[in-house]
Amino acid sequence: MAPRTRYLKLRGRRWWFQMAVPARSQPRLKKATIQENLYTTDQLVAQVKANERAAYWQRAFDLDRQPSSEAPSEIFQSTFESTLQRIEWIKRTHRDEEDRSSALDLLLDEHVGPYLAELGYHDASQIEPGDLPRDVEAAADAVQAAIRGSRQVPLKYQKSFSDLAEQFLLDRQRDPRDRLTAQTVGQMEATFRLFRDHIKDAALASVDRRSASDFVDKLGKLNRHWGRSPETKHRSLDQLLASAGASPEDRLSTVTLARHVSALNSLWEWAVGRGEVAGDTPFEAPNTRRAKRARVSANAPWTDDAIATYFRRVRDRSSSGLPDPAYWLPMVALLSGMRLEEICSLERSDIKSAEGVRYFDIPQGKAEGSIRVVPVHDALLPLLDIAPERGFLFPNLTPGGPDRKRSWNVGKRFGRLFRQIDGASTFHAFRKNVAQTFERERVREHESSQILGHKKAGLTYGVYSPNGLTIRQKADLIALLRVPSR
Repeated sequence: MAPRTRYLKLRGRRWWFQMAVPARSQPRLKKATIQENLYTTDQLVAQVKANERAAYWQRAFDLDRQPSSEAPSEIFQSTFESTLQRIEWIKRTHRDEEDRSSALDLLLDEHVGPYLAELGYHDASQIEPGDLPRDVEAAADAVQAAIRGSRQVPLKYQKSFSDLAEQFLLDRQRDPRDRLTAQTVGQMEATFRLFRDHIKDAALASVDRRSASDFVDKLGKLNRHWGRSPETKHRSLDQLLASAGASPEDRLSTVTLARHVSALNSLWEWAVGRGEVAGDTPFEAPNTRRAKRARVSANAPWTDDAIATYFRRVRDRSSSGLPDPAYWLPMVALLSGMRLEEICSLERSDIKSAEGVRYFDIPQGKAEGSIRVVPVHDALLPLLDIAPERGFLFPNLTPGGPDRKRSWNVGKRFGRLFRQIDGASTFHAFRKNVAQTFERERVREHESSQILGHKKAGLTYGVYSPNGLTIRQKADLIALLRVPSR
């Protein structure tokens, strides 16, 4: 392949470098064309030198453009990678050690050379920190790192925390099977926004245990309702702290603090895999043992008296095609073990039959074992009689929340109703009542898990028996469930 001659011109026996000067640079350089003697008669050598001079002058012309929109970290990374490629090319092309050394020196000169005369320096070694514009300094540092063979990117040129956090969330959403819910994404974004303010958007690698624990201490001073204001996204962490004014009882719970720390730990683990950081995470979750005990107690199974009281107070107000959610949703939960969102998402087409057994077909869910079939309890047959012939079983539910869940608004309504009953718990606790019944009836755990939608434990049944119980065997388990006398 013939060498490129874009910048070459033969005069006599020697090759010259020639390049047009852009109009914006002509007033400064006072010429329209650059012409330089390359002092060689070999066209291949001349081409190499011409490319190096072209890069040098292109950098000089760039000085007359508007300041670069790229961040110094981006300039460092791109220049570092491109310089490594050029170094490999120089090593292959320049066999003579002296020629190779000169070519490497020119790499740095391309970036800082135009500034030397302006600064009154003779070579790049005289340049002091702060002498160069930030983009030029980043490029020069990248060239020097590449020439030294260093793979360690200085902290000031690593990606900012916000850039890394944004990339993390994008990566987490690529796989539809492992995609985060909108609610989880919103919670993580809030955590990352606060932590960005705390470290002034420095690189994640600059975070140590001290700065991580200081952040958790700051979060602990926030009011537990800080995120409800629509102005939250426009307020910095310092502004939120200044307006917190929270008594100890109104501050973030230990469980909520642990959730914030968990988000940062997930980001750290991802960044380790990408080589952005190294070592153990500096983020340590607060002690949640006591908080978890309190939460478990608050989410305990319902007492029989509380269930009976609820159904005495909430009468069935269903009409044809419109089952009453307040009455039938708890009934379905107690007689199937299904989650609230699973029940709210049921459609008429999800009611199927096999081997003479009618069942709910649950095609998706929050956990690996959520995809399952659950037989319809005999006490739920009246629901099927009044349910719509097509569409959702509960058509009058209004979706809400970040993920537009059908259970969002009715779940809040249940929360208000349950607080008025002694011995009541949460809607999710109905699943604990089902589990409690199975255990008292001595049902083995790997069987009850196929009703409740948990992953079967162990290798024998979890891997070697993926199909599990038959639909009739499941129907026998469902028949064990009951609703306390109303």
